[in-house]
Parts: sequence; structure tokens; C-alpha cells
Amino acid sequence: MIKLTLLNYIHKLRLKYLFFLIGICSLLDAQSPIFDSLGRYSVSFRVEHIPGQYEIMSNSRIYYPDSNNQIPQSAVPCPIVIFGHGYQMGIDRYYSYAQHLASWGYIVVLPTISNPFPTPEHYTRAHSMVDAARWTANRNFVIGDIFYNKLDPFNWGFVGHSMGGGIALLAADTFKLVDTLRAVVSFASPQTTPSTHSEHLLIPKMILAGSVDNIAPWQQVRQAYWQNAPAPGVFAVIYGANHGYFMDYSYFWENGGTALISRALQQKVSRRYMTAYFERYLHNDLSNWNYLFCYGDSLVNTSIFDTVEIRYSQADIGENNLNFRPDYKCYIFPNPVREYCYINCGNTQVKIFNAFGQLIKEKKSPFIWYTEKNLKNGVYFLQNSDYKLFKIILLR
Repeated sequence: MIKLTLLNYIHKLRLKYLFFLIGICSLLDAQSPIFDSLGRYSVSFRVEHIPGQYEIMSNSRIYYPDSNNQIPQSAVPCPIVIFGHGYQMGIDRYYSYAQHLASWGYIVVLPTISNPFPTPEHYTRAHSMVDAARWTANRNFVIGDIFYNKLDPFNWGFVGHSMGGGIALLAADTFKLVDTLRAVVSFASPQTTPSTHSEHLLIPKMILAGSVDNIAPWQQVRQAYWQNAPAPGVFAVIYGANHGYFMDYSYFWENGGTALISRALQQKVSRRYMTAYFERYLHNDLSNWNYLFCYGDSLVNTSIFDTVEIRYSQADIGENNLNFRPDYKCYIFPNPVREYCYINCGNTQVKIFNAFGQLIKEKKSPFIWYTEKNLKNGVYFLQNSDYKLFKIILLR
């Protein structure tokens, strides 16, 4: 009888220990996401003709997390990712990346940016990428839009392949996006025209290249975007990767080298590290697990990469406070302004003055300011309740 009781007690202890282990494993699994796998959300897309300063990006696609034709509340506010396509490549070559990121809770825009021909010109294309981000961010303030009050309009990521990655980096170099653009990822991107200055790329950046790519050889990619780039960032060369296999499909004359790995593997690796990087800087995942894929052993101690260079300093990028916005106490978006902008200075009364100190408008924040038709282009000033002034530039 004593022996039987003791056996029952041991059996119960084993069951408790087993359940404890199962609980620990489940917790670890929840905290250790597989970045190359689909996320938790179903995905839909919408087709839009996105207006820009230099072109209308017709039939662009915007992918988003979807639950019964609504953005799931658990995904709100959704960061905005713009994916730039390659030269002479349609956006259909990159649908899988957009679907993947949207399943992780991002709004992903595939703008149909025009191709420079016959001579390279990338400044206007980089501007179009920014225009696509601004137009999408503005949907957050359009009553009745599915994105209304669902986006994080000040939280962007840029990514692209070939020309698309180049213009993403050129935009980070050229335009003052310090209040919005959080990270850039590029796949096999040649130098832009005009040239991107790597020393100006203060933003977190992940630059991936292929070891057998002869369209954008990794040595040239490194020289263009990494050689003088400051921390934080990663430069990595995928073993056996060519130019074309970054895309969902390509023809043999577009592949730029004979790949030593499959397209599926090359895209899986690209998705894995792109997603981890955006999770860190757009979703504020500062876990040790995420670090492994952004700056740690998952990059360094793997055979999938030929070359890995890491420049990382926690002090440089303020990772203890990734939600930081400069302490303006007022958000004005977009700025410069064309027809309207969103102003948020908290729940307080604000005033707008022209350059001569004349009162133009007084209203309670937050609100959308639809600029009066009689106003001329120039500089205006927003005054908050602390009597601090903030510049607004009107450019029609």
C-alpha cells in the first residue's frame, strides 16, 4: 500500500513537471517568432492611383492585415512600409513580400514607380517613394477610409530590390525624414544616379547582396552604400544568391548570375532578416531573440552568408526608447503642406500666424487644417499653449 501511494505521488510529480515544461516551451515559442513564416493576420489588398509630385503611380497595391474587412485592433497602429520595385520590373514580382509583411501587421505599399529611360535618374523616383508614404499616411485622417485612425503615420520603413532598394536609400540620404523613416532594407541595389552618400545614412539599415550577382556585384553594393556608412547597420552577402531570385519570378536573362541556392531559399532568407529588422525598429521588438537576427549570432554564425559586417551601438540609436519623437509637443503632417495637414498639439487651443504675425486661424487641437485658398506660399507659424512656435511651410 505504501509502495503504491509512493508511486502515485511520483507520477503526479512527473505530470506537474511535464506540464511545467510544456508551459515554459509555449512561452519561449511565443517569445521566439519565426520571422520567415507568415504572421498572425489574414491579408487583403486595395488598388490605388497614388498621386505624387512627379507622377501618378497608377494601379499601385496596398496590402494590409484584415479581419472581416477591417484592420484588426490588435495590429493598430500599423506601421507603413513602402516596397520599391526593380528597374523595368512590375510590382507583381514582389507580392509575396508585401503579403508576408502585412501578415505581421504592417501596411505595405507597392507603388508603380516609373522606370528611368534611356538614362538613369533616380531623384524623382526616390521622391515618388516618399510621396507614396505620405499619401498612405494621410489615409489615417480620412473619415470613412478603412485606414482611418488605424495607421501610425510617423512610423515608416523603406525596402526595395535593385533600383527600388537604391531609391529607398537615396530617399534616406536626400530627404529630411528623421520624424518618420525608421529603417531601410535593400536587396541587391546598384548605386543610384545621383549617387547616394553612404556617410549620410544615419538611419538603421540592412543591406543584402548576392555572392554570384553580376548585375549588382556585392563589392559595388558595399562601396555604394556601406563603405562609409555609420552605425547602426548590417551588410551581408547571401551565399549563392543571384539578382533575379530576390523576385517572385524572373526570366533567365534577368537573373544576373547562376544561383547556387534555390529561389525559395533566397527569398526565405530575405524575408527572415527583413522582417526581424522592421520588427526591431517599427514594432519596437528589443528582445534578445530579435537581436540575434539583426546584429547577433543568427547573422554571424550561419553558412547562408559569405560575408557579414555589423556596425552596432545601442547608444547611437537610442534603442532604449524607440518610440521617441523629438519633443516638439506638436505634430504637423505633412509638412510642407499643399491643401491640408493634420495638427496635433494635444487637447489644447492653438494659433496659426503668417510671417507678418497676423492671426490666420485659431482652433482646438487636434484637427485637420484645410489651408485657405487666399493664402500664399511661404512660411507660417503654429503657436501652442506653451507659446512655442513651429514652422509650417505652404507649397501648393
